[in-house]
Amino acid sequence: MNIRPITFNNTPVYNNYNNYNTNSIQHRTSPVLRRPLDRDTVSFKQSSIKESLELQHERNMAQYRIYADVFFDALENVAHELSGYGVSFDRQYAMLNPIKSAASMSSKISRSGSFDVPDLIRTTIYLQNPYDEEFIYQKFLPAMEDKGYVLSKVNGKPDIDFRLEGIGHPQKSGYEDIQMRFVEKKSKKNKIKHELIILFGPNYANAKHLESEKVYNLIRQFDELNIDLKDAPIGSHEFKANRYIELIKTQAQNKISKKLFDNAKNKDYYKIDDVSPISFTPDNKMLLNTYFAALKDRTKDAYKIKRHNAQNSKIALIQLKKDEKDDLTLINYINDMLNATIQYFEKNPQ
Repeated sequence: MNIRPITFNNTPVYNNYNNYNTNSIQHRTSPVLRRPLDRDTVSFKQSSIKESLELQHERNMAQYRIYADVFFDALENVAHELSGYGVSFDRQYAMLNPIKSAASMSSKISRSGSFDVPDLIRTTIYLQNPYDEEFIYQKFLPAMEDKGYVLSKVNGKPDIDFRLEGIGHPQKSGYEDIQMRFVEKKSKKNKIKHELIILFGPNYANAKHLESEKVYNLIRQFDELNIDLKDAPIGSHEFKANRYIELIKTQAQNKISKKLFDNAKNKDYYKIDDVSPISFTPDNKMLLNTYFAALKDRTKDAYKIKRHNAQNSKIALIQLKKDEKDDLTLINYINDMLNATIQYFEKNPQ
């Protein structure tokens, strides 16, 4: 089966559809619809593009699963051979989400503007000491090559990224891993990238899953706002709105994400069972909601100026009114869901 990505006159798609879904808290249909494609992009209706991408992905799913099974066979063998070095592979866990979903795939293409989806097939292995770079290069990668997989290349360099404390750059959330992408060594046709994430252990994997559902997928939706907050002049309403978004993200990351990952790393890497509880004081909650209120006020102020500047265009005024309503709806949604996340951790101490 030949698998080729959909192309539209070889032009990347820069549309802005989105699904306001925080799989963690509840399945939810988007409360608002995104704006149409910009005029300087390929002229297809965004719903048609999205549906076409996802339909082709579903048609290719059976073949993707075969590729994933073969890749997992190789990982299972490598983990067995290197078990003495603290390598383990949980195939049952890997099979939960071995292939990127059609919706996630099309969303990633929309956000990146590229049809190259590097984590189409993805999985995780555990390594007791991911900081051992010598082991990675001298033992693990040669073992993978013996099983038929080599690192793909990005700008001529091996596609491997150490995102560890002291090696590379951990995420702002405190999340650490080693990320690498493989392709089949001998295949000339199948150059689909197989993403492999190396984590400290199963507790860290569980923390990653929980943080993604409860925090990451939620605050990432700020990127879907219609209002452009990038490179806003200092002191402008857009600048202030963006500042409040950063403060909200920092609160969520410092009080939830980092504690989740630190607790999990303590268990898997340091072998410490003690945990730092995830909690918000009444003052913490009040501060967070104050940030959201200020964000909504600054957003309203920014749109007020935009409407004033566009008062001679009826079409522009209609669009701005819709965009403002959509943005305020989204901000309220994120606020409500983040409060629900806080309640979750109050009822389920980590």
